[in-house]
Formats: sequence, C-alpha cells, structure tokens
Amino acid sequence: MRACRSYPRVLVLAALLLPQICEAQSTTPPAIDMTRCQAIAAGDAREHPLSKVCEFALTYRRSLPDFVCEQTTTSTGPHSIAVLEAEVTFENGQERYSKVTTSSKGPKANSAASAIDFVSAGEFGSDLVNLFKVPTVATFRFRREARLRNTPSSVYEFHVAAKNNAYWTVRDDRGVTLHPQYEGTLWLERDNEQLLRLALRSVDLPQDFGFATVAVTIDYRQVPLTDLGTFDLPSTSTTTACRRGWGEPDCTKNVLVFHDCHKFASKGRILTGPSQH
Repeated sequence: MRACRSYPRVLVLAALLLPQICEAQSTTPPAIDMTRCQAIAAGDAREHPLSKVCEFALTYRRSLPDFVCEQTTTSTGPHSIAVLEAEVTFENGQERYSKVTTSSKGPKANSAASAIDFVSAGEFGSDLVNLFKVPTVATFRFRREARLRNTPSSVYEFHVAAKNNAYWTVRDDRGVTLHPQYEGTLWLERDNEQLLRLALRSVDLPQDFGFATVAVTIDYRQVPLTDLGTFDLPSTSTTTACRRGWGEPDCTKNVLVFHDCHKFASKGRILTGPSQH
C-alpha cells in the first residue's frame, strides 16, 4: 500500500498550491526509476545534459545531508509589506519550520493573519523532483544559450499538460482544486551541467478560478556546509500569485532568501539514576 505525503508549496490566505510526493511507507527507500532519465538522453544531442539533471533531481532529497538554514521571506502585496523569519531544518529528506516570526507595515499590518498573504515551503526539491517523477510526463526542448549571473548557460523549456500533471496542485480560496497545465525553464551551467535555475508558471487557469496566474522561480548555488561538503542548494526563491478581480489582477510576491546554512545536530540528554553510596 502506498501513502501520499503532501509537501506544502504556497499558502495564499485560504488557498494552497500543493505539490505532492508519494513514497512507499517503508524503512528501506524504494528503488529510483531512471527510465525517464535514459529516455531524455536518447533524444536530441543538445538535450543530453537533461539526463544528468533528471538523475540529480530524482536522487536530490536522498543525497542531501541533515542541515539547517535561516529563511527570510519578504512579502509585497497591494497594501502591505511583511517579513517572515524562520529556521528551516532539512532532516531525513524532509524540511520542517520553526522559530517563525513576522513583522509588517502598511494598512493591513495590524492583523497577524494578514501580515503574510502566503507562506512558501518545499523549495528543497519538491518542484524539481516532481518535474521528472513518474507519472508526470514533461516534454523538454533546448531553447537557447544565455548568461545567468554572468555564467554561460543552456536554457531548456518544458511543458506539462494538465492530464500529465500528477503533483503540482493549485487550490483557490473557495477550496476549488486543480492540477493545471504548466510550463517553465531549466537553466544549466554550460561547462558542468550544474542546475542554476528552475522557473515554472501556470498556463490557462479557468476564468472562474480564484487565481489568474501563479509563477515560481528558484535559484540554486553551491553552498558549503561545514564538515559536510558543498551542495547545490536553493539560495533564493520568488513566488508570485495573482488573484482575479474586476480590474487588474491582485498580485502578491514573496521573495525567499536562504542563508547561514550549517550542519544539523540533534540534541539529546543523558539521564542517570541517583548516585549509589
């Protein structure tokens, strides 16, 4: 029997973008199916680097060590600006959040509930893994050569039809849930095929749906973790969600910055009995 674990992506008031990863409930991790990665490598020679990224994505959450990062989220909406500080602990392939504080300014700043219009989570792998994870069927094509952060890069476009979207879910504030069509780009460093950026956006959301558009961009960098090595981790993430309205869409943007990452060490106490005399 398989259970489905949900990794929250974005909470927009009462609305939720919820990519899901389903894993077997077992002490032994299930084998990773690399068939999809091999199929990508069999295509256009310019798309061969995607095979390496596919393997990187499918093993990503397992290969990362246990660590802690500080996360600062700056949320800019039509009527207020808010800042959320949190500690993100990545342990055994999953992240959890603690020590969360918020502050805000603007007309809506007097309410804690409205300080942050939506709260992002799941940057450490969910969106990337879901792009290659069966049964999602994404189509890729080489787009162009470009420069990102002054680094020569190869840009690949991808598209996921709604019928092939098994994980990326959008729920509006009425509780209506969709697995929408979406598209985006992958940016790879040209010399070593290292992942630099993942960007995705919804396509053709229904007119009667609460959101007009949703877009996510995650930038990756090589981050040293003391005593553990250097790892390709998210450094910043930007999520923009626009609600439908009578006039222009009502948009809120969250910019997340991950910083001060370090090794995670669990804490424990040794309890002893009373001294024997």
